[in-house]
Amino acid sequence: MTVFGELRDQLRPAGRLASRPGTRPDPRRSPDRLRPRVRRRRVKRERAAARLVEVEVLSKRVPPALDGVRIGHLSDLHVRTGVRPRRLEAAVATLNALRPDLVALTGDYLCLSTRPLPRLTRALRALEVPAFATLGNHDHWGGARAVVRALEAASMRVLVNASVELRVRGAPLSVVGLDDAVTGHHDPDRAFRGVGPGAIVLSHDPKSARLLGAHRPALVLSGHTHGGQVYFRRVTPFLAARVGLPFLAGLFEVEGAHLYVSRGLGAALPVRFNAPPEVTVLTLRAAALGSSRAA
Repeated sequence: MTVFGELRDQLRPAGRLASRPGTRPDPRRSPDRLRPRVRRRRVKRERAAARLVEVEVLSKRVPPALDGVRIGHLSDLHVRTGVRPRRLEAAVATLNALRPDLVALTGDYLCLSTRPLPRLTRALRALEVPAFATLGNHDHWGGARAVVRALEAASMRVLVNASVELRVRGAPLSVVGLDDAVTGHHDPDRAFRGVGPGAIVLSHDPKSARLLGAHRPALVLSGHTHGGQVYFRRVTPFLAARVGLPFLAGLFEVEGAHLYVSRGLGAALPVRFNAPPEVTVLTLRAAALGSSRAA
């Protein structure tokens, strides 16, 4: 979701997902069906390789036993009809080479059509690292059940308002998947049932981090914004503030937790400017070890 798309949606009457009253998004008019002449003009930018972004997260909520744990993060894949997901395939190869302890996927795997899902499954099946996923708004608009089946066919563990406890490097780590807040499917109390402080949370909408203070997570991983997608230094932050997107990209602290917002890998419209697609690897650092590490 771009800043401009968010502004467009907020200007529509409440509850409507298309330009005419009482209609739903029409897959025939989705970005999957862009005319070839439009796609040709933009293909050079769309094929640009994703950047590798490496981030250290220093947190009091990370126990010493989990210091150094590395998490790969992919978001907003937006696999489209008729387009081989080369960028996704390259991202999977990058993560396989880096070997993080786990990979988190935070929603929007398609645009509005479920037809590209077999391509998504084939690309993600090559991932050699344990992976966990939750859903985004486009997944619900396009067909959440089909998306879940496609992810599970690629051996992803899909967490929809649910959690799982792992053992990573011999220490327990809870991973929570919060369903999409944009479409109102999120349920934090259900997602965190039986989960203690210090969890890693997958949530497509970064604003949902504001709802999690009582649950005391260590890190929330999100996407949705595409970093503004078309980013002008003075214009995009202004528009983002106007449409209620306070977290465009990067690392933030929200309600005592760290929030990382990915610029995403794909986009509903195949164009980006000053908001490059990214593959992210985050390293957890225990604040309790900060002084000894510096020494």
